[in-house]
Amino acid sequence: MIDDLSVRIPEAQTGILQQAVNDAEGMILDVCNRTSIPPLMFNLQLGLAEVYARRIMAAGEDSRSEGDVSVSNSYSKEIPEDMMKRILAHRKLKQAVVSK
Repeated sequence: MIDDLSVRIPEAQTGILQQAVNDAEGMILDVCNRTSIPPLMFNLQLGLAEVYARRIMAAGEDSRSEGDVSVSNSYSKEIPEDMMKRILAHRKLKQAVVSK
């Protein structure tokens, strides 16, 4: 997955990419009540890892100016809505335990 992510964000260091993949995996497992990510969710994890990697790379920097060029980072703190809907579609319900 790191290789695929590095194609999307070639300027990112391997450590940032690995952290983003780990964060994406943890979030998906937590929200979906799963212990492993099925292969069909690979692209979803990859997309979420890209969001996380870009956030890590922009951490603490809202805008920057270099000469006549200004760059503004408008990365949301939330997971994109379309991506969250896709994640929730894979959610497993927790089974309630009934005591006797």
